[in-house]
Amino acid sequence: MKRTTLREVAHTRSGEKGRGSNITVIAYDQKDYALLRAQVTVDAVKALYGAITKGSITRYEAPAIGALNFVLEDVLEGGRTRTLAFEESGKALSSLMLTMPLDVPDDYVERAKRPGNPPIQAPLKSNAGKKVRVGSASAWSRDRFEPAEDLVARGNIQYLGFDAMSEVTMSALQMARMDNDKLPPYDPNLEIRMEPLLKPCKEKGIKLITNSGWLDPVAAADRIVAMGKRLGIPDLKVAAVCGGVLTDRIADLGLKFLETGEAISDYREDIVCAEAYMGAQGIIDALKQGADVVITTRVADACIYLGPLAYEFGWDLDDPSLAAKGMIIGHLMECGAQACGGYFADPGYKDVPRLEDLGNPIVEVTADRITMTKLPGSGGLMTEATCKEQLLYEVQDPARYLCPDVIADLTKVAFRQIGEDEVEVLIDDAGLPKTPTLKVLVGLKEGYMTEEMVIFAGPGALKRAELTKHVLQKRFARVNMKAEEIRWDYLGLNAVHRESSPALPADPYEVILRIAVKAKDKREADKLRREIDPLAVNGVAGTGKWGTSTPGSRVYPVIGLNSVLVPRELAPMSVVMRGGGAAAKVA
Repeated sequence: MKRTTLREVAHTRSGEKGRGSNITVIAYDQKDYALLRAQVTVDAVKALYGAITKGSITRYEAPAIGALNFVLEDVLEGGRTRTLAFEESGKALSSLMLTMPLDVPDDYVERAKRPGNPPIQAPLKSNAGKKVRVGSASAWSRDRFEPAEDLVARGNIQYLGFDAMSEVTMSALQMARMDNDKLPPYDPNLEIRMEPLLKPCKEKGIKLITNSGWLDPVAAADRIVAMGKRLGIPDLKVAAVCGGVLTDRIADLGLKFLETGEAISDYREDIVCAEAYMGAQGIIDALKQGADVVITTRVADACIYLGPLAYEFGWDLDDPSLAAKGMIIGHLMECGAQACGGYFADPGYKDVPRLEDLGNPIVEVTADRITMTKLPGSGGLMTEATCKEQLLYEVQDPARYLCPDVIADLTKVAFRQIGEDEVEVLIDDAGLPKTPTLKVLVGLKEGYMTEEMVIFAGPGALKRAELTKHVLQKRFARVNMKAEEIRWDYLGLNAVHRESSPALPADPYEVILRIAVKAKDKREADKLRREIDPLAVNGVAGTGKWGTSTPGSRVYPVIGLNSVLVPRELAPMSVVMRGGGAAAKVA
């Protein structure tokens, strides 16, 4: 046997899930799964991440795709919207996993010496009957704009989905609305995304579906109808799918937070928002009424794709097998370019052609076949490996992936490369009945945060940064800063993997000292900048400053997110039609 690292045997991906993170480990070669299963254990992962994981570590298995899924609880220091960590999303945690040592046979050929394209296999399913083609235009509110127009122009699609309202997006917009209540109660990028698409989509019969409606889908629908009239589409029919906004009554339902067990009513004065993850039925109802555009409240991302498929094929969402099939397809599509090589490239290990010009995914579905592909001639790649990473992305127990319309068993999914940039998805009766409750995210006012950075380079950079930290600690004490938490990071040394970062072999040439502060009172948080700015004349030698020309305060409010399960009957859904001469509401 010889010693190598996990990077030579498997690829990884990580993402956030509340206060924790999931890290997926996938064998490049299916036959190496046994090697991963034996050596990539909870204890081995704990040895790597134990310094920053405050909760438990659980391992789940997905043998059909040669993968392990690790859930690290309390590794994000309270969750993405409230952590002071420099890398807030948990997305970079997976790169630490690649350093894990592994024992392999003496004749084992490492990945760096054998990168290559996956072998092409024959399709297993027939391709008869009705075909539905759906494109994925965006993964979140601030995703790229160009893929949508390309998909409409040459994707030969019938539906185009836009995911917009991620948890972090909703939190950021709530913070913005706290400062400016004139901001729209829907995705601020809605109009700029839709304007170039409405006319060509109407002409081609392509339906647009998005969860951009957020707090007020009706206002968003009215905006699109007005835009359609301006563009010469007076008969544009827009459906607003409403429901799930429980902000005004969540504190009166006698419920407790899942994370802490505390009564929500105890936080009544701090509640900013409460929004449920809704299912796909409203989208189905909207399409039945002939909507050209469907704008929803916060439906679960995958439902944007489940909805049109269930409508086209007449699937009953009470059939777990069919609902799971649609949810899994939606989960593969919801993150846009990630299925086509976005967030995948690792030079020499996972090479992605023309990463700058990624083509977003298209799924073609028949009664008995599912094929994932991408725009012809575009950059990126669609492979089994990209699909496997997306399948387990931000998933906890893959055998029980909880969705509004079904519990999906992702361990019953497999992939076959049946052509260049063409992957067949095989789903084997992967559904369990939906739960009686819906997940609701509750946003709470939790004070204020701010951060500052000071920059050092040349000989003694780290020692000068450490001295600056010492000086600031003394000065914070002198001004009696009342901070709930202060975080010190050295960018380039330990800011991403924090206390789990390996020791450096030599002093760095450049160091950035980052200081982040959380406080209940905005004035206390603002003391950070008042002590940072004077370092320009009374700090250590060669101190550089980040953002010196920016005036005013960089303090921003914190909205912490907690979850609760709400009986689904307390979050009904309705459809309001706008445009096309319609003004009806359907329960």
